[in-house]
Amino acid sequence: MSRYNFDEVTDRRNTYSEKWDGLMETFGSDDVLPMWVADMDFRSPHEVVEAFTERSKHGIFGYPFRSESYYEAIMEWVRVRHGWEIKREWIVDVPSVMPGLAAALLAFTSPGDGVVLQPPVYPPFFEVTGSLDRHVVCNFLKFEDGWHMDFEGLKGLLPSAKAFMLCSPHNPIGRVWSKEELLTLSSMCAKAGVPVFSDEIHCDFVYRGYKHIPIASINHEAAMNTVTFMSASKTFNIAGFKNAYAIVPNPAMREKLSKVLQGLHFGSGDLFGILGLEIAYRHGRDWLDDLLLYLEENRDLAVSALRAAGVGVTSPQGTYLLWLDFRSLGLSQEKLMEFLVKRARLGLNDGLTFGPNGAGFARMNIGCPRRTLEEGLHRLTKALS
Repeated sequence: MSRYNFDEVTDRRNTYSEKWDGLMETFGSDDVLPMWVADMDFRSPHEVVEAFTERSKHGIFGYPFRSESYYEAIMEWVRVRHGWEIKREWIVDVPSVMPGLAAALLAFTSPGDGVVLQPPVYPPFFEVTGSLDRHVVCNFLKFEDGWHMDFEGLKGLLPSAKAFMLCSPHNPIGRVWSKEELLTLSSMCAKAGVPVFSDEIHCDFVYRGYKHIPIASINHEAAMNTVTFMSASKTFNIAGFKNAYAIVPNPAMREKLSKVLQGLHFGSGDLFGILGLEIAYRHGRDWLDDLLLYLEENRDLAVSALRAAGVGVTSPQGTYLLWLDFRSLGLSQEKLMEFLVKRARLGLNDGLTFGPNGAGFARMNIGCPRRTLEEGLHRLTKALS
């Protein structure tokens, strides 16, 4: 029995929620069930809510300060949760993961440089790379009895690249990369002199039988060639407060990244993001452990219902996202999205935004109470039948 009520359905409309209040703008209809934006429909741990409530009662919200206790909470979390002993000086403050990745691109690459991505992958990877006039180099993931990295293909791409962007665990396919895969990738990149920028924002969402391994924790060579990005925002559903951190063991790389961040003047950060991280990392462990069991049940229920309805889906090893294969319907992407919105009345992420090999796919977010999930699955199976 869970100590927390993840079954509670909370109305999120009219709360400035992108997921719930942005439906008309994104889908052209308010009459869809939102299962898209990757935040969860669960209340954050009560310790976090209480800390925010108490702090807001104070009534003065000036520039915040990150105390040593804040950094100790990060070091302890990464050590206990992910078995990686990091040092205080390795931690670099970033406003959130994507601005951190953008800063890394500015620090280590130049306009026109090639940046390797592994589609299907999180759409902002493409946006940030393209907007900064870097060139996207696609090392497409391949599907053979599950999703895998294409190391053969990567071999030919690395000589012309200046950076590699890793998503670990991978969004949207839910792979938790194995130590062997990360070792091969890291060694290939290091040999080619290509730094790895690793987005590990989903690192705390890993199901039983799997373990998240920060790529930089594998060996000294990996540590010296990697900038790792982590955050409490996804884990504890506090993404509305911007806050994240980079872990950079290599002093020269750390100096380069810090210089760019200074130049962008991101400033002292988000008061509630800083507070939320420390409280969540210190008091949110039990909540997260129970949440993972709940999400695992959601995953199993969804995968089984979707397969029964003829939708292709691989059971994710991590994240609360499902990558749904609708190619058997034989629809164009435009028609597929129209079918999902108008017939199934579901708001899912368009697979094509995850890269050219996302055609025929859509992403579903199962980070919601069971009742919401069951309603979403019911709508989809009914529309398909």
